[in-house]
Amino acid sequence: MNEKVYAFLDTAKKTASEIGHAASSVGYLARKEAGKAASNAQVNVRILTKRNEIRTAYQELGKLIYDKHTGNDTDPDGLMEKLEALDTLHLEVAELEKQSGRVSVVRTCPTCGAEQKQGDAYCRACGEKLKTE
Repeated sequence: MNEKVYAFLDTAKKTASEIGHAASSVGYLARKEAGKAASNAQVNVRILTKRNEIRTAYQELGKLIYDKHTGNDTDPDGLMEKLEALDTLHLEVAELEKQSGRVSVVRTCPTCGAEQKQGDAYCRACGEKLKTE
């Protein structure tokens, strides 16, 4: 064969090899990113599940408080157990959010520095009126 044809075939072979390596690298990176996305999705599902548990815990707390108000208090220790379980759920959500890379904005009271919950109009520690955002 002609020397130019051999040179062309050699160049085509090298190019095909480089494309193969590039495709392999892209495939590896795609798998890696897909794995990260799947892992992040699992954490997000766990966060949603914990938040649903928190909603349920708030409903149960409301019922216990109302029962206490109406004199139907059947389990006086149940209130503290529910509150402690709710605290644990909030900590678990915060940890999961940290794992997922989410950043939670923590509001504090300008007077005493106590941490505030979203929607609070007054500080739960000192009673100071808080700025609304």
